[in-house]
Amino acid sequence: MPPKKCYCPVTHVIFDCDGTLIDSEGIYLRTVQDLLAPFGKTYSKADQTQYMGMPMCTFSHQIVKDLNLPLSAAEFRQRFDAAIDRNMKSVNLLPGVRDLILHLHEYRIPFCIATSSYRKVFKVKAESFKDIFLAFHHVVCGDDPELGPGRGKPQPDIYLLAASRFNPPADPSKCLIFEDAPVGLKGGIAAGSQVIFIPTEHVSKPQRKGATKVLKSMADFKPELFGLPAFDTCSKFEFG
Repeated sequence: MPPKKCYCPVTHVIFDCDGTLIDSEGIYLRTVQDLLAPFGKTYSKADQTQYMGMPMCTFSHQIVKDLNLPLSAAEFRQRFDAAIDRNMKSVNLLPGVRDLILHLHEYRIPFCIATSSYRKVFKVKAESFKDIFLAFHHVVCGDDPELGPGRGKPQPDIYLLAASRFNPPADPSKCLIFEDAPVGLKGGIAAGSQVIFIPTEHVSKPQRKGATKVLKSMADFKPELFGLPAFDTCSKFEFG
């Protein structure tokens, strides 16, 4: 029998947003497909996996280059941002997210968001869940002025910055990161943190390498494995 894997206790939690907290990846997929259709280009879920988690400026340059599109990266980004403003207003939380956020909040475990999305786009996505997002200590976005050019995921900078903004600042080695994108996993590992990886089915086995634990859903997460309070076994409103 293989030895039981040991996990280190953590004090803080950092969440990616798209595909981790909110069910936005399908919306991104359809948005890019619609933008590429007039140029006769296709964009599959497997294609999306290669770009997932990239800062928008990096994604725009890369997809224009890879598909040889007859427009500039700035033009692509402008069209993309306009479409996202329309499409992202009906996004839902993913399974297990609300329960975990409320659980961490109840037990005063500090948690935040570190997302590659730019602040303007993040605000659109968060609008439907003001009650939940108010519980986060802070949010670090991909266009944060303290992130240097080209230092988005898979670089560790956004996670290190997120850890530093807790009050008091958190030790990155004591932070547990939740991610769904391979570039985010790489960045979390580079930051020296443990990473819970919740990938889509199109993420290959090699792309999952280094994850502390791989889950199918946040609903499968067991906080007690990382020294956090376990979920209650019964509803708080069961009696009375």
